[in-house]
Amino acid sequence: MVDLTGPNDLATVSRELMRNLNTRAITSVLFNRGKTSRAELARQTGLTQATVSNITAKLLESSLVEEVGEGQSTGGRKPTLIDINRNYGQVVGVKIEKNFVLTSLFDLRVNLIDRRETHFEEVPSSGEVIKLIENEVTNYESEYNVIGVGIGASGLISDSGEIIYSPILNWERSKLGKPLEEELSVPVLIDNDVNAFTLAEGWFGAGKNYRDFLCVTVGEGVGAGIVINGSLYRGSIGGAGEIGHTTLNPDGPMCRCGERGCLEALASDYFLVNEMNKRGFGDKRISTLVAEAKEGNKFARDIFNRMGHNLGLGIKNLVNTLNPEAVVLGGERLDAAEFFISSMEEEILNHSFPQEARRLEIVTAELGKKAWLLGAAILPVRNFFSLPLTGRKGKTRTARTGKEGLV
Repeated sequence: MVDLTGPNDLATVSRELMRNLNTRAITSVLFNRGKTSRAELARQTGLTQATVSNITAKLLESSLVEEVGEGQSTGGRKPTLIDINRNYGQVVGVKIEKNFVLTSLFDLRVNLIDRRETHFEEVPSSGEVIKLIENEVTNYESEYNVIGVGIGASGLISDSGEIIYSPILNWERSKLGKPLEEELSVPVLIDNDVNAFTLAEGWFGAGKNYRDFLCVTVGEGVGAGIVINGSLYRGSIGGAGEIGHTTLNPDGPMCRCGERGCLEALASDYFLVNEMNKRGFGDKRISTLVAEAKEGNKFARDIFNRMGHNLGLGIKNLVNTLNPEAVVLGGERLDAAEFFISSMEEEILNHSFPQEARRLEIVTAELGKKAWLLGAAILPVRNFFSLPLTGRKGKTRTARTGKEGLV
């Protein structure tokens, strides 16, 4: 397997380090642009044609890239085009939910090959989930060349792959990354599920045209992915974007995290169920509330309207702090967006920056439910190729070493 990781000693600037940096630059362009000639690779990366030829020869020998036909002639011979070999290896994407785990297999172009779903009667323990993932990946390895695993889960997640705290899963100090890597012997990348969702929307969805945007998801919880200058901002310990546990009302309802008046307690499914209880709805399923709203039920619509108002208040705080180009709204509760998005938008835009300085766009996510798994799969693909956040075409910027690779 070709090695794109580079040496561990970052202070040693050597031929090996430069070769790895240049290799990353070339594979990044190929991933983002698709089939490309060697001359175009040289233009995009700023490398000499001799360097590009040497590196692509090694990549062809390793089968990580392949020749895929000829391009248009500009007067001489038609150039040979090369591209990433999507079948060189596969990655596994995992989404951990409160009562089920989604597992999927993708190729190196992040095309879905297989998807599996395992349900639990109760919230599973971290040990049960680790065992399930081990079994699923081992099954895939019997037929495929798995080169990495990506996992999205709710809560505060450290760089080492430890779930520090997840109110939804009720996990605390749950180590996932290290035991899985030891058992599977491939890189295991774990991040907050909203960050994974944001990666998917940034690469392929509603965020791909923005350098600075927020991706806010609403459903079982409320979370935000923060993209600044094209890079996902995680914070010092991976806790950036925990908008659901910012305080809107210190005297408000109790949240699952133990605090009062959190945004999640006022604008998530948790809020909707509590409101249904207060108003005497017999059927406490969210789908029933959505159906009632669609049928014109005044109380159901009022609940969603209040949810939108609260959600807008929370998002407005981030907008006023970060001044993004756009807010991308996603998550399960988009199925009822028609009943809360107007009150949410009104609150966000009402008292944010002055109109002439704002230029904020509010858009809905484009990828739907598949974004959760797609984002989880992007984690190991991005790690393997050291890719930037988004797939915009253009010159590759200077590479830097480290887990995230190109910025």
